[in-house]
Amino acid sequence: MAVGLCYSEQAVPLPPYDLLYSLVDLFFKHINGWFPLLDRKTTLDRLFGVTQLEEADRVLLHAILTVTLRFSKDPRLSPESKQHYHKTSKQKVQLFGLENSSVRSLQALLILALDVTGKTNGPPGWNLIALISRSVVQLGLSVETTSPLAAPVYPSIATLRASVLPEAKSWIEDEERRRLFWAVYLLDRYVTIATAFEFALDEREVDRRLPCRDDLFAANKPVETRYFRSSQRSRYATSISDSHGYFSYHCELIGILGHIHQFLRRPIDIRSLTDVERWQASYRALDSELNTWHFSLPDEFANISSLVKSNLPAKNASCGWIMLHAAYVLTVIRLNSSAAYPSQTSHIFSSSYSAMQRCLGAVDNMRELVQFVSSNDLLDRLGPPFAFTIWVCSRVALVHGSAMDTEIDPDIALFVTVLSQMGQYWDVAQRYSDILNRVLNEYQQSQQSVGINGERVTPSSVRILADMRRCAYDLDLLISRQPSHAAVRSYHPTRQNTPSPNELEYLDVFDLFNFPRLPNAPTGVEHERAEAMNQAAAEDPGLATSLDTVSIIPSFTVPDPEADWLFHAR
Repeated sequence: MAVGLCYSEQAVPLPPYDLLYSLVDLFFKHINGWFPLLDRKTTLDRLFGVTQLEEADRVLLHAILTVTLRFSKDPRLSPESKQHYHKTSKQKVQLFGLENSSVRSLQALLILALDVTGKTNGPPGWNLIALISRSVVQLGLSVETTSPLAAPVYPSIATLRASVLPEAKSWIEDEERRRLFWAVYLLDRYVTIATAFEFALDEREVDRRLPCRDDLFAANKPVETRYFRSSQRSRYATSISDSHGYFSYHCELIGILGHIHQFLRRPIDIRSLTDVERWQASYRALDSELNTWHFSLPDEFANISSLVKSNLPAKNASCGWIMLHAAYVLTVIRLNSSAAYPSQTSHIFSSSYSAMQRCLGAVDNMRELVQFVSSNDLLDRLGPPFAFTIWVCSRVALVHGSAMDTEIDPDIALFVTVLSQMGQYWDVAQRYSDILNRVLNEYQQSQQSVGINGERVTPSSVRILADMRRCAYDLDLLISRQPSHAAVRSYHPTRQNTPSPNELEYLDVFDLFNFPRLPNAPTGVEHERAEAMNQAAAEDPGLATSLDTVSIIPSFTVPDPEADWLFHAR
């Protein structure tokens, strides 16, 4: 076909025309349904129309290819050819993205970033997201064209920002740019939430309207949506709410998740009543903000149980709404686990029973959602953030069983199985499954054996996983370095040194869920006692084993429902 000649003779070859078309079609089936970056009709017309492809559009094709090869079952694509196409297309996108700054190049880089973050939790994804985040700001995509951040509306001596992009030719092009920004925003937040770092995209530079519903976008029907304002929660009750879909609600929710992440990054002195009360007040404010958002959802999508039990055919179920509910579960756990399972407690800071119940309720909701998705064969239409939420829920189940000295929820096997199934498409999901399998195997073995003094010994991998402050990237490294006959090989060989236990207690790099803890390392008597214990354990491995059996979470006590600080302010 003549159209294929537009790109088949390039230095970096693409697959045959019909195969390439099917790969782009897979993008809209498996990716765009929950990560709505592009409009299907507009994109297909641009990439497979009668006009010759521009270089930027050809690069977009390469990017789409990198993320959709995993879904293709075409017999012409052997594992070797998939690997070859992926490698050459990835290099093409990277080189073009570094040398060109445009909407199309950023779309290509973002799709590549999604592919990379689906393979690893490590630096390759962080670096790519950092580059894209700065580029969207530099191109002015983080603000509306009428925003004061783009052009002051009053006399000012402030430095002016040059307008790099030409004006959008149509409303659908304008909305496409808006969606590009919000897709970058979401991926930046998701990638960073699994680490202790600050976000690459500063919310203070954002003055954007939310994206509209997908059907309005596809119809090229200009509509107005509300602004994303972190300080104006009243925007939920507006007269233009009908223009919003799952993507707009998702952006708002991830904004709240980002605030929680920043809140939990700040250490507090749990010996100071003033610090603890300030922390608890901020916690309640974020909890109220999350509840307000949840009440703003359309009735038919607000409840997970009603959504999965509705008469809606599974094939018509919106994967965007499913991903939204998974994000809500993640946000609930992110906030409440810090109060439910604190790694450090004091006489004025203790575990909250209500927060613990909220975490367990969120895990139950996720289990219900996972069962629905799995039974209706929708796993291949969901992305890495869904797998990450399953991973977090699995850790909560492990932590709760360990901290409360009860049996670990047997339904965790469902999470492990589903993660393995998603691992066919996303390597990180398989990695989560491998780690959980190892931990559960060691845990089951420990339940059948006893230590020297008759007590059960908690496996080291279980203790590592139970520390909710540790991010997915470092858990991979730490558990892979634990001795085992069936050791799990790490996907991240770059890290050479593992911090000592004392360093782990105070380094933010292990900060998945940053519990309130002392802002400084122990000094004086506490430090000397800790050093003595470490030295004794080093000289006597048996002593280390006995110390390990004392408690999986130091100083953790079962919370009292009648004295719950969450609902009873001091």
